[in-house]
Amino acid sequence: MTRIRRAPGLLVLAGALGCASTPSNPGMPAGTTEARITPADVRSRIYLVAHDSMRGRQAGETGNVTMTGYLAAEIARIGLEPAGEDGTYFQTIPMVRRRSDPQSSLVVNAERLELFSDFVPVRPTSSLRSGTALAVSGAGTVYGGRAGDTTVVLRPDQTAGKIVVLDAPLGSDGKPTAVYTAPTGLATIQFPSAAAVAVTALDLLTPAAKAAARVSANGLGTYADTSPLAILVSRHTAETLMGASLASLSPGATGRSVTARVSFIDVPVAAPARNVIGILRGSDPSLRGQYVAVGAHSDHIAVEARAVDHDSLRAFNKVMRPEGRQTPLRAPTPGESARIRAILDSLRRLAPPRRDSINNGADDDGSGSVAALEIAEAIAAGPRPRRSLLFVWHTAEEGGLLGSSWFVDNPTVSRDSIVAQLNMDMVGRGPDSLRVTPRTIQIIGARRLSTQLGDIVEATNRARETPFRIDYSYDARRHPLNRYCRSDHYNYARRGIPIAYFSRGYHEGYHMVIDEAQYIDFDGLADVADFIGDVAVAIANRPERIAVDGPRMDPRAPCLQ
Repeated sequence: MTRIRRAPGLLVLAGALGCASTPSNPGMPAGTTEARITPADVRSRIYLVAHDSMRGRQAGETGNVTMTGYLAAEIARIGLEPAGEDGTYFQTIPMVRRRSDPQSSLVVNAERLELFSDFVPVRPTSSLRSGTALAVSGAGTVYGGRAGDTTVVLRPDQTAGKIVVLDAPLGSDGKPTAVYTAPTGLATIQFPSAAAVAVTALDLLTPAAKAAARVSANGLGTYADTSPLAILVSRHTAETLMGASLASLSPGATGRSVTARVSFIDVPVAAPARNVIGILRGSDPSLRGQYVAVGAHSDHIAVEARAVDHDSLRAFNKVMRPEGRQTPLRAPTPGESARIRAILDSLRRLAPPRRDSINNGADDDGSGSVAALEIAEAIAAGPRPRRSLLFVWHTAEEGGLLGSSWFVDNPTVSRDSIVAQLNMDMVGRGPDSLRVTPRTIQIIGARRLSTQLGDIVEATNRARETPFRIDYSYDARRHPLNRYCRSDHYNYARRGIPIAYFSRGYHEGYHMVIDEAQYIDFDGLADVADFIGDVAVAIANRPERIAVDGPRMDPRAPCLQ
């Protein structure tokens, strides 16, 4: 099995360089990287892509254009062939910035419900649905159970033209949450004949999320589909719609009639939203027309409306939100407050307060983007594998997997020629509890479509000098976090392409301003890149294409964890 050799023993050097190695100009590489995968190289790249001047790399903003420009320049230097549009490394996706029309209305029994207080329309996925997205008079309502509960099946005639009301999804602690709101995914496609799907999660949003909803409730939009409109509603609104408490209802119960007119206002994005695509051509003339895809997402999330104290947030999250925004927010107990104070006091002895509003996304997914660059550079140095490698840095993952959806539906190579896709998302840190030796890596989906892919992953890991401990717990069917459906690999899987999703998991910095380069485990990230590169080479060098022996899904069917 061909190995991608990484240089050992460079972590001490990287640490000794300290802040002096932090790039001051993220538009240009800080220096020449080695062909081998090294902690020093991933360190220099992470500090570059998570620099404040990138402004969080949000898709459709100038920071993401800077990021994608850097990626394209690097793969050109490495020697990858352009595989975007018109002989370039870029594939531009049609995208708009969308917000709710303040004239939107929802009326039940002559009671006019208030936009943003009682209901918030959620981003539809179609830019062609700007303007009026929902216009109904006297439409019925039907209770669909709890969001994310795929055991509930309603007949199309029960939901056709109606508003389906769902209770809030459950989080990993078994409590209702708005952290993962199924309306932009599973809930809307679970009831395709509905006029709208209303999820009772508005009361669970944080004050910051509610404030953001007034400015841009619906984020990004792209090309057309036929999903019903999604709406977040308060519990009062849900029970007004149904005319009864949700706890008293069974799925299929009908409620009151609704008159609604919901509209959206679209404006152009500030900068092009683009995937970055390059090919490392294989060595075998008979196999080089097949591709092993390696991917990550280049974007992150918007700058916060208000700056917060960096160390205060770290201290709070260490105790109260160990998985960042994935952990529901609640008030600390007196004992927890004391622990937070003790942590903050220790941090204050090291540095003064620092206000911060930029979500740098060093781990999410600066780490995956950098790992993909390092893999490309290492394999390009030779020997080349038999099949070609297709590197895709997707944009707008945070906007709803839009970049990967656009690429898979509009591929720049034959979709049937892609034999597998390896996705990396948040591979630079992981929770403190799993940052141990041997290191732990979470793998999702590797056996769902191809048991051979799962076998290759495990065999490659066993061949390592120090194997990873593989955590498959998040791959469990019906896992409440639904992670199989929440990153770019899913769009490949829905088209029948075997995938393996690699992550080191959530941590206190997830979707927070404290996801910064200084907290990345550079040696561990180099290990991850080395491992996934070896998996890619192993797939690419097989005499036969890996077999698809798992059940294929309908590309338009609900994603089921």
